[in-house]
Amino acid sequence: MKKLAVIKFGGTCLAQQEDRRKVAEHCVRLLDEYQRLVIVVSAMGRSGDSYATDTLLGLVSSPTPREKDSLMACGEIISAVVLAGELRQAGISARALTGWEAGIATDGVACNSNIEFINREPLMKLLDEYQCAVVAGFQGKGPDGVVTTLGRGGSDTTAIALAAALEADEAILFKNLESVFTADPERVPEAQKIERISAEDLRQLAWQGANVVHPRAAEIALGAELEIQVRSYSDGHIVTKIEPYVVKSGRYISGVVAGPDVYQFTTEGRTNDTPSEFFAWVFSMVADAGISMDMFSVFGKKAVFTVPAPYKKQVQELLGKTGISFTCTGPCTKISIVGAGMHDMKGVMARFSKTLANAGINMLQSVDSHATISGLVPLEQRDIALRELHKEFIEK
Repeated sequence: MKKLAVIKFGGTCLAQQEDRRKVAEHCVRLLDEYQRLVIVVSAMGRSGDSYATDTLLGLVSSPTPREKDSLMACGEIISAVVLAGELRQAGISARALTGWEAGIATDGVACNSNIEFINREPLMKLLDEYQCAVVAGFQGKGPDGVVTTLGRGGSDTTAIALAAALEADEAILFKNLESVFTADPERVPEAQKIERISAEDLRQLAWQGANVVHPRAAEIALGAELEIQVRSYSDGHIVTKIEPYVVKSGRYISGVVAGPDVYQFTTEGRTNDTPSEFFAWVFSMVADAGISMDMFSVFGKKAVFTVPAPYKKQVQELLGKTGISFTCTGPCTKISIVGAGMHDMKGVMARFSKTLANAGINMLQSVDSHATISGLVPLEQRDIALRELHKEFIEK
């Protein structure tokens, strides 16, 4: 049986001709170990580059969601066709496919679809004839046959979903980084390389703001019990292995991470409302406006939550029209420690709170789960909070 690997290259790995030539060299080497490759690609480059997604979106002022999906899907298709040509120049038989040609069916939600299922037959048949299938990431077709995209980071999701569906021998993500780290090295110089991490911890880090692997990709890997290699684009070496289960590394916290900028809203219930009626009303009003909320807390007749910074004004206007008494605090950010190993351990929240207090950091709110503890802090105190928590939970 021929061995199969599903690999993914991001946009910065494909931006220039020399970059694409290097991708072809990586593929030549991988074909010494795996006889068949499915290569998932993102759009070439970053904003400002000719075929990057943000550049394409800048061509139109007000596309409909359906038009936006059609436009955004183009960048990955261009990448797939160009890379397939580069692979043929390197002597590799290859063919480019769109996401839907590769059998990817989505739920049809515009601009943020989930993959519903994958028909593996088109790819398996193609790989009987070609060494490589180059698949445009980030896309598929909905139930009505219309192209939809998977949201930011969707090419990671495409690659891991295909690896699971095809029962690949390996899933490999090429990244322009030295490793997955215990924190963002630009904010925490003492951040340490992580050689092995569980898919659950990676999923939690991703949801809390780490920009390494898309959260949905980590969830698929977890569900499929799939091991993922993260390799350095510069030299092809494995820098981090993502494993299906909890990895015993000698510490129970895998990383410290900061989320995006947010604002905290504190709302006060009206006299005639029961608390439950008031909470349901406020949360539904914001959700119905298409605004994502986080860090919910309720006590008495007060409801507290956060919203992404770009939606601050819209939420203020929504609440202002109702006459609800509210305050808005920010900008803030959510700082989290992540590690499934902390489950059932005593005193972790106390250490978390004490560390922030000793650093003079004002924690405005906290939430926790089986694998995370998070605190909301003023944005200007973000980096010191990250460094102090890293020192307490990672470096000790």
